[in-house]
Amino acid sequence: MSHMSLHILNAQKKLSAHCDWLQTSLTDTYEQVQKLMPIPSLDVVVKAGKFVIPEKGHLGFCPEAGIVYLTVDPESPAFCKNEAHSFERLFAHELHHAARWAGPGYGSTLGEVIVSEGLAGHFSLELFGGEPEPWESLNAEMIQPYRQLLVENWSRSDYDHNAWFFGTGDLPRWLGYTAGFNLISRYLAAFPHLKASLLANINADELMAYS
Repeated sequence: MSHMSLHILNAQKKLSAHCDWLQTSLTDTYEQVQKLMPIPSLDVVVKAGKFVIPEKGHLGFCPEAGIVYLTVDPESPAFCKNEAHSFERLFAHELHHAARWAGPGYGSTLGEVIVSEGLAGHFSLELFGGEPEPWESLNAEMIQPYRQLLVENWSRSDYDHNAWFFGTGDLPRWLGYTAGFNLISRYLAAFPHLKASLLANINADELMAYS
């Protein structure tokens, strides 16, 4: 059975008011995820910081199978409110990445990363229900012009990640997240017996036709 080692970085006491809650919410989420899909044992490192999604007050990063980094801004009203289990959803998203890292990997091409992000987004919904995240919900008119560009760049590993996912170039902010989310939506509509928790090891190229 895999396990989670939680490390809350708190020498400056910025997270003291939240430590108990962080421990409980992350442990509970990890245990829920474990019931749905195999996940590797991992270290979870939580720190206070300002480099977060402004709309959420937190940010996650999973660079390999065995570690998840979470940054939270304790002064953010959004973090403190934690609407619709926002923080737990973030962690579930990162845990799907960890599961995928333990299989085929997060990916190095645009197509692979689009699929990994789409699967992680759908996994959060599978676990918690509710609505897709703002970055998964750009309207169709906004993203339609870029579908062909995605297909053309699908296999490229020199794609601009920050442009595709964070809007630093000429692309709409969050384009890659919504494109990935919609791709997995189309795939799951075609295969309704499947779920994101069952697809952690799928080959991204099998999904290109749904982009």
